[in-house]
Parts: sequence; C-alpha cells; structure tokens
Amino acid sequence: MAEVLKGKLDQLPLIDILKMLSSNGRSGRLDLSQGRIQGEIYLKKGSLVHAATGAQIGERAVYTMMGWLNGDFSFTPDVEPPEESVELATEQIMLEAARKNEEWKNIKKMVPNSDVVFKLSPAGSPETVSLEPEEWQVLAQVNGKRSIEGLSKILGRDEFKIAKILYSLTKAGLLEVGEEREKQYVKGLSEDFFEELTQEFTDILGPLGPVIIEDEIHDLGGTRENFPHPRGAELIERLSEEIEEEEKKARFQKVMLEALKKDS
Repeated sequence: MAEVLKGKLDQLPLIDILKMLSSNGRSGRLDLSQGRIQGEIYLKKGSLVHAATGAQIGERAVYTMMGWLNGDFSFTPDVEPPEESVELATEQIMLEAARKNEEWKNIKKMVPNSDVVFKLSPAGSPETVSLEPEEWQVLAQVNGKRSIEGLSKILGRDEFKIAKILYSLTKAGLLEVGEEREKQYVKGLSEDFFEELTQEFTDILGPLGPVIIEDEIHDLGGTRENFPHPRGAELIERLSEEIEEEEKKARFQKVMLEALKKDS
C-alpha cells in the first residue's frame, strides 16, 4: 500500500487534513504522533469511523488529537478499521473542529507554537479575577521556563487546552510572555512501574484491577505511554481509594511509593 500523504501538523493542521480526505471520499488510516504519543484515525469513503489515542477512542480521541499543535502525520490508503467507534456524523465533528480552529487562530497570535513560555505578570490583573480550578492548576505551574509542551505533560492535558488557558490568563493580566523559550522534558512512568502496579493491584482487586487502572489513567487525562512521573503519587492515591481493607491499602501505598522512587 502506497503512502500518499505525509507531513508536519504545524504546517498542515489536522482539520485541513481531514477536510481534504473527507471531501475526496478517501478510505484508510491516518497515523499521527506528538513526541512519544501516538494516535490514529480511520476513514471509510470520506467518513470518520474510528479514532484512538492512548485509552481514548471515538470522538474524544479526535478532539484530543485536534489539540496537538505539532507532530507528524502520514496517511495510508485502504486500511480497514479494527472497529467503528465514532458515533457522530463526520459533519458534526468537523463543525466542532472548525470552532476550535477559529479559537486557535486568535490564540496563535499570542501563542504561535508549543515552545512559548509564560511568566507571572509583575503588575498583576487590574481587576479582581475569578479563576476556575483548572486555571489555578495552570497558573501554579507557570515559572517562566516551562513551555506549553512541558505544562501539557505535567498536567496531563492537551496542548490546545493549555494554550487556551494561558491565553485567557494573559488577557486577564495575570501572565505575560516570557523572554526565554525552553523545551521541558517531563519524565514518564516506565513500563516496569506499570507492570508492578498492575501486579500489586490485581493481587488485591482481582481481574478488574487492570480495568480500574486504565480508567484512572484515563480520568487523569493521560495514557500509560505518556503518564508524567510527577503525577505518579496522585495515581497511586486514587487507586488506593478502591481498596477497602486498611491493611492492604497501606501495604499497597507503601510498595508502590517505593516503586515510584526507584522509577525516578
């Protein structure tokens, strides 16, 4: 099968790729990557039928990948989807994607790429500002050195969402664009850690253990492939809440926190 399309997402946004493939009635698989994160979207005669990235599938996976500000893509024609997870009509998905794209056009004037860094504004906001919890979380991680990419990995949210919040905080006078631009590497939890986590948790909870782990990772906005090490303790704490017996809960926390330290 010949590869007919290949390029960079910062040069050809995902929405434009999908419009082109959809309008031409193409069938096949669109592979996407952002660093170590992988994703895929399947089309059948121009309609989106399946999408997946990490633990996310369907429309949610499409919207997550819409938030990737850079990365690589390639399209391979006539590849059959392993399943059909997209329920909404392609037109509805494209309308939502177009709305996000319009938002991004405004944001991009201030945030041209994911390497931009922000710092706290010394003047502060001229007015009292009421912030949402997720805005507080982003504000707390801004240090004048972390890029949007770094903030995305630490907080487990897609770059589009981070950029949108930074744009809002800057418009409110709480942040300003920093002078330095620095890509931050955020260590992810290793596969060895996840194997030990799965073994310990399954020994206590039984066959449902792996399912619960995947659900918690998903709820925290990550995947096993890109889950940030700084959020490992939070994942352990959430999983321990599923264990009713206090003695087993305490042992699980102790063992896994030790494993987390070794994984540093």
